[in-house]
Amino acid sequence: MVPTIKPLPPMGAVEEMGIPEVGEDGKYLTPNRGVTANTALWHVRMALNVAALSCHGVNEPARIQYNRILHVHEAALREANAAVDRNYYVAYGQGGLKARELLNTVVYNFFALPPVTKSFCPVAIEVGAKILAMPSNQLLAYAPEALTQLEKPFQEFYAAYADYLRRLAEWQSRFGGTVSVVVSPTPLPPPPTPPREIAAGFAPGAPGTQPSALVPGAPVRVEVPTFPLTPMRETFIPAQ
Repeated sequence: MVPTIKPLPPMGAVEEMGIPEVGEDGKYLTPNRGVTANTALWHVRMALNVAALSCHGVNEPARIQYNRILHVHEAALREANAAVDRNYYVAYGQGGLKARELLNTVVYNFFALPPVTKSFCPVAIEVGAKILAMPSNQLLAYAPEALTQLEKPFQEFYAAYADYLRRLAEWQSRFGGTVSVVVSPTPLPPPPTPPREIAAGFAPGAPGTQPSALVPGAPVRVEVPTFPLTPMRETFIPAQ
């Protein structure tokens, strides 16, 4: 039976919002797909950075955790950052910095999607607690699992929004003759993927190891849900 009340977007989301397409693995395409250990760890750091800025509550646990993580795991995060820089340089040459900044912006905006903040924050705090409780030499092994956990609320939101669009189409087919409803907004294009992992000690410019032309001359434009967020480097976030 089709409800007589017009369906509303889930979690307070806006109407006519674009959502990613579904990949071959049945999951929505996100900037976290196919990442390597170092890149996964860096994406986890960015996700927890967003949580530190967005998740407010008693004693600000997300912010406190994030600041402690930057201190406790400083060396491991520095190594991961250097590894990701190396990956981008080998893949994109002199355009590596721009390519990395593009993907960083996409990742920050992904984790800062307002409708998901409420369900994302508890997961971020749980992941942050696990990271603080483990030695730095276990971070790379845990990073892919942590990233999957952090992304889960967003995968669930996209599924809920897709279901909303389905129910909206049913409602419109029965009651929407005199109204205008956009049932299937244009899906977001697949976000850029990070380059492959390059081993430490790799010497750019060696025979047969020229950077691949993965970035065309013109900047890549990616449509993402925007949110006013300034990416934070390895700096402490003060209490509000």
